[in-house]
Formats: sequence, C-alpha cells, structure tokens
Amino acid sequence: MTLRFPTMAMPRQRGTYTALGYRSARVAAYEGRGGASAASGAAHQAYDRESLINQSREFMRDNGIYSGMINRAVSYIVGNGFGLQVRTRSKAYNQAFEAGWNQWWARPEYRGIISGPDVEEMVCRELMVCGDHGLLKINDGTVQLIEAEQIKGPKAGDDGIEKDEAGRPKKYYVGGYNRQGRVNAAKAKAYRPDDFLFVTRPDRPSSIRSTPPCQATFPMLHRINDVCDSEAVAWQMLARLAISVTRQGGPEQGYLGSIADDTKTTSDTSGDMAARMTELDYALIFHANPGEEVKGIERNIPGRNFSESLLMFLRLLGLPLGLPLEIILLDWTKSNYSQSRAVLEQAFQTFLRWQMKLDQFVLTPLVAWKKRLWEQSGLLAERKDFAFEWIKPTFPWLDQLKESQAYGEKLDRGMVTHSRVCKSLNTEREDVIDGREAEVRDAIDRAKKIKEQTGVEVPWQIFAGMKAPTGAAENAAAGKAQDKSEEKSDADTADDDTE
Repeated sequence: MTLRFPTMAMPRQRGTYTALGYRSARVAAYEGRGGASAASGAAHQAYDRESLINQSREFMRDNGIYSGMINRAVSYIVGNGFGLQVRTRSKAYNQAFEAGWNQWWARPEYRGIISGPDVEEMVCRELMVCGDHGLLKINDGTVQLIEAEQIKGPKAGDDGIEKDEAGRPKKYYVGGYNRQGRVNAAKAKAYRPDDFLFVTRPDRPSSIRSTPPCQATFPMLHRINDVCDSEAVAWQMLARLAISVTRQGGPEQGYLGSIADDTKTTSDTSGDMAARMTELDYALIFHANPGEEVKGIERNIPGRNFSESLLMFLRLLGLPLGLPLEIILLDWTKSNYSQSRAVLEQAFQTFLRWQMKLDQFVLTPLVAWKKRLWEQSGLLAERKDFAFEWIKPTFPWLDQLKESQAYGEKLDRGMVTHSRVCKSLNTEREDVIDGREAEVRDAIDRAKKIKEQTGVEVPWQIFAGMKAPTGAAENAAAGKAQDKSEEKSDADTADDDTE
C-alpha cells in the first residue's frame, strides 16, 4: 500500500511572505484542515439554523442534562419574575399604574393561560433554546408568543425578516402551524416592527437571526449521550452472573441441556449452538472442552475515570451559558462558601446580560405600549415625569447570616435600595413594608395595654420581632423610679402649701 501525504507550497525564498505566512495556516493546510467556510453570519445560518433549532428542541425533550441546565439558568435569571416600580412625583399615579400593570400582567397572553412571570420564563427559555423569539401585540391589549420556527417568510430560504438597505427590519413574517405541526410559510402574515417585539442574541454583527447559544457543544452532547448509554448497557450486562463449565463433551452436553431460542436473536442457521439457550434466570453459561475457557470482563466499564471525565464534560457544556458545574448538578459538597460565591459571582455576570435583554427588548417596550393604551383610553393621565425601574432577581443568598450582614452594610451606605434587598429574598417591598407597619402598630398597642394594666413600660419592639433598644429595660426602670420620685416631691410640696 502506498501512503500519500498532502503537500503544500513552501516559500522558495527565505523570509518571503506567502498566502501561508502564519504557522497555524501552514499546519492547517498540511493536515487538510484549510477548508473552513467563509461567509457572513446570515449566510452560515441560512443552511444550518433550522437544523440546530431542531436539535436543541430534541435535547430539551429527551436529554435531562441539557434541559436541566437550561431550566436551571432560567430559574436564576427570572426567579419569581421582575417587579415594576413606577417613579413619578405622584404617589397616587404610581399606585394606579402599578395596580393596572399587575392586573394585566396576571394574564397578559391572548389565550389567558399564561401569567406574566410565565411569559418572562418562557421568553428566556426560548432565547436559550432557539436563539431568538417574538411577541406579537394583539389589538385587544394582549400578547401572543411567537416561536423562532414561526418567523419564516413565504420565499424559499427567507429568514422571515424583510430588511432595508441598511439591514434594519421593515417587516416580520409570522406563519401558523398546520395540522401536521409544520409552519405554513406560504400563508405567513407580515407585521410592522411597532406591532412585533423581536428578541435575539446574534453572535455576529452581520446576523439578525440567531442560533442556539449552546450549539457549539451539541457534538459533545451527542457523544456524552452515547457514553452514558454504553455505561448503562454495560452495567446491565455485567449484572448477570457469568460462569464457565469445562468438562468432557461440554458442547454436546450443553446442547442437550438447552432449548431452542424462539426469539432468534442471532443470524445463525437453525440448529447451531448460538440459536440455543438454557433457562437459568439471570445466568450466561459457556460449555467448553478442556483447554477452553471464558474470562470475565472487568466491571469497571467504560473506564476507571468515567465519573471524572463526565464531570469535565459537564463543565464544558455549561461554558456557553456561564454555568459552573455546581449549578448544573446542584452539588455544592466539594465547595466551601468562598468557592461557591466566587463561581456564582461569575455566573451571575452572565445572568445580568440575559436580564438586560428581557428588560430592554420585552418588558420595557410592553410598559410603554400599555402606558400609551391607558392614556388613549383615559384610564390614566399623561405625565411627563414618567419613570420606572425593574426590580430584578438578585444574587442568591448562600449564607443567610453573612448575606444579611453584607446587605445591611450596603443599605447603611446607600449602595443598594430596600426594594432590591427584598427582591433578593423573593418578596416585594410594598408587601414587606405593609406587613411590618401592621406588626409595629399592633406591637405598640400591646405595649400600651401592658403599661395601662401593670404600670410597667415594656419595649414594643419585642412584640414586632425586632431587637429592643440597648438598655431599654434599665431606662424603663429608671423612668418608673423617676416618676415615683416626682410624685413624692409633688406630695411634699402640697403638704408644705397646706401648712
């Protein structure tokens, strides 16, 4: 056999620059790896985007590692939902707008089966699964969620977005699903950008549509699936007892003690030993002549470092989403507080980018849309000082004592708002304040009642679950003694006046 190696043109004159001036280019050409495609981001997506989306959908349906990783990231990014805080000079207007938003956000979807936090969660998940998503504004004031596959134009190879010369979207084409579950692109309807919210995370400036963020790890995910399946099958096979029987005329005696294999799991002809079986529950028997033997297969299959290798693969899978292994597996047994906080700090930087995407391209445009509708209908007056902010899920609390101390320091120095601290605990500031006010009033009433009945002044803070002021008991006792002294002095003065 003749071995042929690829050849490449080398510069004849030393120091002369050629098309292969970079060493990496020379190595790639020598190894036959110089065929990388060169095109715009949109051109690359034209052939592969839909296929990658289908793979991502399949992983979400059938692969627990992938679906668990995506859902875990969404739970950190969205949490219990974003909270709207209106910041105008009118408290009544703020309360009215927030009440109207909360009422609408309870059922914003046109079918009435998805709540506002569910919309946030679903949009975030779709961005991670497909790369982009759409929301259609309906005339009745609701929204319709549009999947990435539905954004498709009537022309073959169309990405569903009509653009001007500068690449700015002019129309979005949306097709419905037919009975076979396919998008009916031929009957796709066009919508203006004012009526359609398009959310995307393109990886190149020349792209408008996007691919699944984890698509670069799909080949590795396929192999991890195969490795896990082979491991499970290997353990299933090795769970049976394998023995070797060596005796004179072993094959013949084994044949006489066996029965025909009706399932015919092999391709051998009828009558061969491979088409016979011996019923011994979970047992495989090898009948051999003297000198023949069967050696057992080592049970540590496919390798001794299988668990360590799998953990490393899982770390690589989480890199596109910024997820450390601890979040993917929900296993913090090998990390201390400092390590856990360090990896979560890095992951949360990625989560903030996704939160900003939901804020700027979904929630804030929806607030502006509802504000305009409410002003046109006369429900709310137009205000020029309209401003608001979103209270987003914050960094998760790892150690309650340390986190509360840290937030207390930030509050004292004005580095964080009370609303954000409450949101980090999955609560709303208004609910917390209203509850605390009711408890404080009740505690003060109870303290007054005790003083009226016993004459003893008790700090009201202990009835509100708060720490009593330092020296409160001593101050109360001193105050009571001073009151008695003043009463005695007043009595002596009265006696002197009588005399």
